[in-house]
Amino acid sequence: MTRLWIALMALTLYAGSADAQGPTSTCVEVTGAGDDAADLKRLVMAEIDRHTTHRSATSDCASYIRIERLSIDQKTYLTGRINTQVPHRETVEDGDVAKAIERMLRVLLNNDPVRLRGPRQKNWLLDGLRSLKTGRMVYGVEAFQLLALMDDGPQSVSGIAVHARREVAAWQLGVRLHYAGKLDGVGPDLTLVGHIAVQMHLAWFTHPEGDTSFYLGALAGVDHQRFEGPSGVDGGPSSTSATLFGVGGRVGVEMFRATSSRVDLFAQVVAPTGTSSDDEDLVVDAWVPSLTIGAGVAF
Repeated sequence: MTRLWIALMALTLYAGSADAQGPTSTCVEVTGAGDDAADLKRLVMAEIDRHTTHRSATSDCASYIRIERLSIDQKTYLTGRINTQVPHRETVEDGDVAKAIERMLRVLLNNDPVRLRGPRQKNWLLDGLRSLKTGRMVYGVEAFQLLALMDDGPQSVSGIAVHARREVAAWQLGVRLHYAGKLDGVGPDLTLVGHIAVQMHLAWFTHPEGDTSFYLGALAGVDHQRFEGPSGVDGGPSSTSATLFGVGGRVGVEMFRATSSRVDLFAQVVAPTGTSSDDEDLVVDAWVPSLTIGAGVAF
């Protein structure tokens, strides 16, 4: 009798595990396709069934995919959204609609919040790692003006930055590399002539499903500051540099999120955790936070 109960319990656990790992039933809605709507819907459902994580359905759906076809200037675009995620757009190349749907569903199904949330999973750390693994990569470039808050007033340097980030629902985790340098001549006073930073960014978007969204973020990384100025020993011109750990915050607005190219307007503040000092020539001994204002494009 004991063995029978053990067998029944094992079978129940196995069935529950299989159900937890089963495919997500997914309904499909197609708009803008005119007379081709039914055929396009069947094509999308057939492509969904090729993925082991989802299966097409017409009722009792856990996820919903909406596909819109749009033709402009003899070009055809397919825009898809799964549940409340950010829409993803694909261009139909050489009339190959099936190929465009294949590319689109690869992105949409991997970002399905129903599966990313893992309602039967209790380990939030594993769920987070799984979400990062299946999130969408975004790359971008930025142009900015950096204001270094020196003791005698702010100093401005221009710069450029590149970044890569992983997008998961309303969150983005990324890394950013920037360089800023003095474009005009250096005067006799202490001057920031160069600034290099490598930063990790974590941002939360207020409207992740919208075409435009504000965001708030935190950052941490390494700042390398280079200065030129009079030596505190003999008064002659000298230069020095300092490498410090810095933390800060970033705010901005990202526009055109439903397209393949996004525009980002931002401002960020970084506070070093120590002072920039030069014990040899005594060129600088100051705490130098910075304010950065800029714009960028992400793909």
